[in-house]
Amino acid sequence: MSEQKLPQEAKSSTKAIIYQMCVAVQKCYEMIKGQKVLIEELGDVTIEKEEQVEVKQYSDALTDNHSNFWNTLRNWLNDNFDYSSYKYLILYTTQQFGPKATIADWNDKKVTERLEILNKINKQAEARYKKRTEDSPDDKLAPRPSKVLEDQRFVIDPIREDKLIEVLEKVFIEASTPTLPELYKEIQQKLIKGILDGKRDDFLNSLIGFITKPQVRDESRWEITYEDFDKKVGELITLFKRETRIFPRKFLHNGHIDNLEISKYQAHLFIKKIQDIGYSEVIQEAVTDYLGAIKTVREEFKNYEVPSSRTDNYVREIVKTFNGKYRIALKRCDNIISDSQFFYDETITSFPTPFEGFDVTPSEFRNGLLHSELDDENNNLKWRLETNE
Repeated sequence: MSEQKLPQEAKSSTKAIIYQMCVAVQKCYEMIKGQKVLIEELGDVTIEKEEQVEVKQYSDALTDNHSNFWNTLRNWLNDNFDYSSYKYLILYTTQQFGPKATIADWNDKKVTERLEILNKINKQAEARYKKRTEDSPDDKLAPRPSKVLEDQRFVIDPIREDKLIEVLEKVFIEASTPTLPELYKEIQQKLIKGILDGKRDDFLNSLIGFITKPQVRDESRWEITYEDFDKKVGELITLFKRETRIFPRKFLHNGHIDNLEISKYQAHLFIKKIQDIGYSEVIQEAVTDYLGAIKTVREEFKNYEVPSSRTDNYVREIVKTFNGKYRIALKRCDNIISDSQFFYDETITSFPTPFEGFDVTPSEFRNGLLHSELDDENNNLKWRLETNE
């Protein structure tokens, strides 16, 4: 029987990993104090001493003879898997049960009934295989048992029947589970509370990043403790909650953009005003701050419910401060170029005017908005300390 996964773009390794990580996030929320979520050590996702979850993202139907079902049972019967450590063994799959699947009501069956179902499925599979073999004119050309049939034979082998009965008591099937987009949305709406609507993507992406970060994983264990997860959730709530006082830094960073990006802004007025004082070495930083501030105002502030009037007031304040400092610098100017560069550095490195609603305002945000005002030809702002220009 051939396996049919989701379409090509949805079965990429990246999306498969993201789906598994979303399930891991979901399970992290289910932890209680003292527990750990383990990833890929004993299965796809495991809550230590509670449940082991095999995650499957397939589009075809979950039938009686599907490899996902039988291979998962085989894994749980493997000698190196300690099933006794768990209360539940869960097959978590996006598949719907096939219309004729006798395992469709698996979770409602007693152990003896589950064992009877397995034996019946295997008996029918053996009969089909026997017929195919008998129909072959040459023993050498006779079909080999399928991988699913091999798994069935392993699972119901009488030598491990006692073990199988103990395992079957713990096995549950969660079919028709959410697809990746559905699961992503479900976590956002059911588990992430009190967060700005526009920041829930960032919140969940940060949790996924926390779970997959290299420090958590080593060669022997990949685990997330209740305490670490609880601490991380607390940090993110502080960052993204509606009343947060932490300034959004998504577009503000200490790095610099490349020369190709800078070249796009060479004709901008704020760049020409820097060139007027012969200070080309600060242009890269200026463009970086300019872009960071503009994107923060246009794209981030709407997610933090910051009204435009607050930004307008802030801009007026930094322009007023700039003009005051310019007048003082102009009175002290002896050398236009060197004193203008000093005025630039003094202004850029000064402590920024606080932005209402946030505890700490990044200097690069203030600087970016100042460059934006210098870029406006209607404003009589400049770095060059001259009176007659």
